[in-house]
Amino acid sequence: MNDVMILGAGAVGCLVGGHLAAQGYKVELVNRSTATADAIAERGLVMELDSGKQRVYPSAAKLENAKDARYVMLFTKTYQTEAALNAVLPSLSDDSVIVTLQNGLGNAERLAQFSGRPVLQGVTLIPSTLVAPGHVRSHGAHISWVGPLDPDNEGQQLAAQELVRMLNLSGLETQYEAEVRTRVWHKACFNVAMNAICALGDAPPGLVYDTPALMSQAHALADEAIAVAHAEGALVDAEALHNMIDFAAREHRFHQPSMLQDIRAGRETEIDSLNGYIVEAALRHSLSVPRNELVYGLILARQSANSFWTQAPNS
Repeated sequence: MNDVMILGAGAVGCLVGGHLAAQGYKVELVNRSTATADAIAERGLVMELDSGKQRVYPSAAKLENAKDARYVMLFTKTYQTEAALNAVLPSLSDDSVIVTLQNGLGNAERLAQFSGRPVLQGVTLIPSTLVAPGHVRSHGAHISWVGPLDPDNEGQQLAAQELVRMLNLSGLETQYEAEVRTRVWHKACFNVAMNAICALGDAPPGLVYDTPALMSQAHALADEAIAVAHAEGALVDAEALHNMIDFAAREHRFHQPSMLQDIRAGRETEIDSLNGYIVEAALRHSLSVPRNELVYGLILARQSANSFWTQAPNS
């Protein structure tokens, strides 16, 4: 049995898997395509870090060839999760632990429901760029938080604490947090505030910051999300979140949020697990979230627009 399967070996997945492999853990990087496996078989996994360039040699495979692992760490897009996990479930032991550090809300609960295995959840702030298949770049400080889906489940607690130990030994600063759900909501509320606005405006955070009408809407989207978070029992710190929005927009002027990248590339977005989740949860609590409803609908339309226009009759 491998120690860790990285399911979704993109930029962050490769970086996490590479650090674990460098520490001596048995790691397998798993993707839908053969590009990552072919590149690693040819030259290993190349990581450009603050400490210099490092080359490690984890195993890599396509979904259908994945091997059993103690921890299955998901880094796929949220809408790819179920298909990817279902493809590897037949190779997993009953006590394999599923770990989601994905963006968005509701991921851990869905994983527990259809995997039937213990689930851990968390948040990572690791910066990473996929230079090419099997080649990632990461610079600057970072931190992650990991904890149990059920904070009262002793088995999940122990599994989370062991994974945190492994990540820290591998040079990836990680904190154990029993009530990590609030961290998940905090990051999601930030993404709810910024990602759709950036995608719809083709605007990096700096341009949003320079456009007061957009900044005010980002904060309003956050307020709606915070109200839903509190109704769901996640005590997101409103002041800290608004300060985070201001800081990111002011200091990360040319950052390209993933949703902006997806819209530019004509790909599906993770809107259902962000603003869409806020809209759905608000209904359960009879809360009004009109701004989230609007941007949710706009992103759904925008990501389908190219396909829709191909059906237009010639005139």
